[in-house]
Amino acid sequence: MAFSDNWRKWIHGCLSSSKASILVNGTPTEEFSITKGVRQGDPLSSFLFIIAMEGLSIAIKSVCQQSLFKGIQLPNNGPCLTHLLYADDAIFIGKWDKCCIKNLARILKCFHISSGLKVNFHKSRLFGIGVTEDELEEQAKIIGCLK
Repeated sequence: MAFSDNWRKWIHGCLSSSKASILVNGTPTEEFSITKGVRQGDPLSSFLFIIAMEGLSIAIKSVCQQSLFKGIQLPNNGPCLTHLLYADDAIFIGKWDKCCIKNLARILKCFHISSGLKVNFHKSRLFGIGVTEDELEEQAKIIGCLK
C-alpha cells in the first residue's frame, strides 16, 4: 500500500515493544513482553484491521475483474455488489455458482495466508435465494461454514 519505511518501522516498534502485567489477587506480576499481534483495546488494532480489510477489498475487486467471482448488479445502472465490510464483519454477495463459491473460498484462504487473519467459519453462514436445501448444504461444505 506504499507506506514509507519509517511508517512501517513505527508500527512495528509499537507492536514489538509492548509490555504487560497481570493482576493476581490485586497485585501486578512482573512485566512481560507481548510477542504476537495486537491486544484487545489497543488503539492501533482498529486502524490495522481497516488496512487489512482494504487488502481484502482489493483482492475481491481483482478477482471480479478477472471474472473469477461475480457480484450482483443492482438495477438502474446501480453498482455491482460483491462485498460489504463493517467493523469486523464481512458480507460477500455473489452469483450462486459453484465456481464463484470455490473462488471465494480460495480468496479467503489467500487472505489468511497473507494477513494472518482467519475467518471463523463456525460463526459464518451461507445463504442462497431460490436454491434447494441440498444445494445450500453442498455449497456450505465447500467453504466450510454453516448453512
